[in-house]
Amino acid sequence: MRRIVLDPAKCVGCRVCEGICSLVNEGEANPVKSRIKVVRTVENVILYSIPVFCQQCEEAPCEAVCPAHAISRNGEGVLIVDEGKCIGCKLCEIACPVGAIAVNPEKHVAIKCNQCATIGEPQCVKHCYPKALQFISAERVGKAKANAKAEKFIEMVRRD
Repeated sequence: MRRIVLDPAKCVGCRVCEGICSLVNEGEANPVKSRIKVVRTVENVILYSIPVFCQQCEEAPCEAVCPAHAISRNGEGVLIVDEGKCIGCKLCEIACPVGAIAVNPEKHVAIKCNQCATIGEPQCVKHCYPKALQFISAERVGKAKANAKAEKFIEMVRRD
């Protein structure tokens, strides 16, 4: 299985990922209908932009709390919402530890990243020009995060 990972140091906050996600999945460029959300925060007068998306939890709280059993894994192990079964109760939205699920305001069904499973590759990753988003094998996720933390540590040491 492959997963989307983020290098927050590379994100420029352009929100192209939101636009392409909603365009591919809903037919319109509308951040409200996107399955990835860029959250902005200011810390020490520095603006940070962090894309929030489904982490494909091994023990997925969203799947566990869904009373309609609308969230399940497909053949590749990706968590998918079956819009035909979803009742829009928002329990998955409440249960998600990273805030990666929302209920579409028009359809009243849960929407979350499905890694563009029907297309073959996540379009947010494909169109992320600073390469802040990557689509890598699950086995490499830990290595990628460790490398990013090591690089950040080296950068901090060099500043001192």
